[in-house]
Amino acid sequence: MKLPRTLLLLSLSLLLPSLAAGAKDNSERFVDVEKQQKFDDQAAAIRQQMKPGGRFEFTTPEERRQVDEQLATITALLQKRSGSSLDDDDQLDIYAAQETANAILTQRDGRRLICEFSAPTGSNRKVKQCVTYADRVKAHKESRNYLRETMGKSPSAGEKIDGL
Repeated sequence: MKLPRTLLLLSLSLLLPSLAAGAKDNSERFVDVEKQQKFDDQAAAIRQQMKPGGRFEFTTPEERRQVDEQLATITALLQKRSGSSLDDDDQLDIYAAQETANAILTQRDGRRLICEFSAPTGSNRKVKQCVTYADRVKAHKESRNYLRETMGKSPSAGEKIDGL
């Protein structure tokens, strides 16, 4: 089992510099172990942003638990390091935890812009409409609440409607 992990780590270490030089990465990394001294501050900031009103407030309780687990794994591995370099297995575990946390946080980022093409009513010409993930979730919740209130106040089948 040692050979495949070592081979994977070696291939990643060879590929990443060439990919970084060839293409500009526009994605933002929320969990980044490169700044090890500041990782505890970074983890605390991420946990704060997952609370209501934060950038990642739309994470589900299960996703919050997963991100917390990944941050704890990274912290434990970095503490294990204590001045010496990490072995290949630990580096791979840190990389996996970092990627898992970043995937969840990127998906639930309230500032993430979502664009789609849709045709307005009465037109065949599609228009590009962009909205942030936070605005989209809030609009969905407002619509659902409005429908719930409206359906609760609607007259039953036997009642008269004023004006009709």
